[in-house]
Amino acid sequence: MAKYSTEFKMKVVKEYLETNISYKNLTYKYSIPNKSIIITWVNAYKTQGYEGLKVKRKNTQYTLEFKLNVVNLYLRGEMSYQSLANELKINNPSIIVRWVNAFREKDIEGLKPKKRGRTSKMPKFRKNLKDTKVERNSLTQAQLKEKIKQLEEKNYWLQLENDVIKKR
Repeated sequence: MAKYSTEFKMKVVKEYLETNISYKNLTYKYSIPNKSIIITWVNAYKTQGYEGLKVKRKNTQYTLEFKLNVVNLYLRGEMSYQSLANELKINNPSIIVRWVNAFREKDIEGLKPKKRGRTSKMPKFRKNLKDTKVERNSLTQAQLKEKIKQLEEKNYWLQLENDVIKKR
C-alpha cells in the first residue's frame, strides 16, 4: 500500500465530510486502490482529529501488558477492532487483529516482542576464554617459565626454517 501525505489524507477526508461524494467515487477520483483506506482515514479523523491522519515516522512500541489488555477487551466481546483502535488511539486496527491472532495461536508468547534481524554467524568464545584463564591461573611460576622457554625455542626453530625457505 502506498504512503500518502497528511495533507492529501486531509483533503480526501474533508471532501468526504463536506460533500455527498461516496467512498467509492473518491477512490476513483484520487486513484486509491481500496475504499477501506478512506474509511480508515475518516474514522481516524473523527476520533483523533488531525493527529489521527499524521504519518508516523517511528513505530510505536507497545508493552506486553497493554497488548494483553487490548486482546482481553476484544475477546470479551465488549468492543470491535475499529472501536478499540479509536478508543486507544491506535491508527491501524489491523495491529489489534494481529495481536488477537497471535494470542489465539501461541497464548502470551505470541504477544511478546520478537527478535529482529539476522542471527549472528560468529561463534561464541566465552567458554574458551574462561578455560584459558583457569588454565593460566592454575600454573605455577616455575611451570610458566618452563612453558615460555619451550615456546621461545619453538619460535627460534620456526624462524630458522622460514629463513631457509626464503633463501631457496
